[in-house]
Amino acid sequence: MKILQFVDSAGTDENFFPAANCNQISVTANTTVVLYFKNSGDEGDHVITLTTTADKADETALKMAEYICQSGVVNGGIHKFIAGGAPIYDVSTIAYTVGS
Repeated sequence: MKILQFVDSAGTDENFFPAANCNQISVTANTTVVLYFKNSGDEGDHVITLTTTADKADETALKMAEYICQSGVVNGGIHKFIAGGAPIYDVSTIAYTVGS
């Protein structure tokens, strides 16, 4: 199983999702990428919002899609994404919204 870990502030704001649960990636502005993850209950999708440098949202969305669709499992099956770190250097914040 491939897991995606999103870290805004280490130790205080981290979320893990199965990559297979990602059902949409949307570029909603030139600085915003939104990832939607299916929820196992009756709630709506869980949402991860990535805020990027101006005009970098499309590149960031493509990077996310490549990691989600990538064949094979590496690093024990976990891909870690840290705001401002590799491979998403252009992302300044990662926000999580609980499905509702």
